[in-house]
Amino acid sequence: MTFEELEIKINNLIAEDEVEAAITLLSAYFHGNEKWQAIVLQSGRFHSLKKDQANGVIDYLTVQQQLNQLRANILEFVASEKKARERDPGEELPEVDIRSLYLASLARVAVLLTLLQAEAEETGLTITQVQKRTKAGNRKYIVAALQEMEENGWVEKTKAGKSAYWRLSEEGMKLAVESERTFRSIFPKE
Repeated sequence: MTFEELEIKINNLIAEDEVEAAITLLSAYFHGNEKWQAIVLQSGRFHSLKKDQANGVIDYLTVQQQLNQLRANILEFVASEKKARERDPGEELPEVDIRSLYLASLARVAVLLTLLQAEAEETGLTITQVQKRTKAGNRKYIVAALQEMEENGWVEKTKAGKSAYWRLSEEGMKLAVESERTFRSIFPKE
C-alpha cells in the first residue's frame, strides 16, 4: 500500500467513525518505524477511553470530545507525514506486507484462545508454552500479540525467576469469551 492509498483509507475510516480500524491500519503501516510509538500511544488512549465508557466512569459528552480529539490527532499525524514526505520524498516507508498482517491477526486470535483454554492453570503460560500450544511457527507474532494485549490491559504478566507468565485479565477474559463464541459460530464442532 502506498502512502497516498493509506491517506485515503485513513480519511475514509475517520469519516465513517472507524477510529479503531484507522489506528490498526496506521499501526500496521508504520510498524517497525520510530513513528509507530506515536500510534501506539493513540491506541492506548482510544482503548482507555472505551474502557472508561464501558465502566461508566465518563459521560457521553466527554467521550465524544475525546473521540473528536483522537480523530483530529490521527488526521494531523497523517497530514504531518504527508508534509514530511513532500519535503523528503526519499523517506518512503516499505509497503505493507499483507501476508504478515494476516499471520499477525491469526496469532492474536490463537494467543487469546490459548490463554482462555489455559485459564485453569494457576501461573499462566510462558511465551514458549503459548507458542507450542498454538503451533505457531514464528515466535515474533506471539510476542507482538502478547505485547499488544498487555498495552490494552487484556493480559497480566507476572515474573517468577527468569520466566514471565501471561494470563488473561478480566477484560481479556471477556474479549476471549466473545471471540471464542464468534469463532465457534463460524466454525462449529461437528
